[in-house]
Amino acid sequence: MQVASGPIIMQSYHYDLVEADSEAKTDIQVQIQNYEVEDENVSGTMIQLLIPFDVHPENVGFAISGLVGQVIQLTDFTGEISDLTGEQVEQLSRPLITEIQSLTYQVTALTLDHGYNLDFQANTN
Repeated sequence: MQVASGPIIMQSYHYDLVEADSEAKTDIQVQIQNYEVEDENVSGTMIQLLIPFDVHPENVGFAISGLVGQVIQLTDFTGEISDLTGEQVEQLSRPLITEIQSLTYQVTALTLDHGYNLDFQANTN
């Protein structure tokens, strides 16, 4: 699949120190929406990926939440969003997930004196 990606925008990122024994959670939802453009020269399908996240790793003293997004042009795709496979959605969303992981590593390196690597596994159901 041919992809032209816009910039990744971290629309919000919230970091809190919490008790390590607080309830762990990993809530990351990939949302895909049609993205309307008024340029008739645009080929393929324009979509916007949005990923709201709310994460507190087990036995760790921080929690993060926020929203990251990106506009993507699928130049050789003319179907509906629902036609995208789980594998394609995972591939398209991977850079946004990597951005969450990278920012979290950098913030925890500053606040905890060591970076914390988040390890997310895709659930394509």
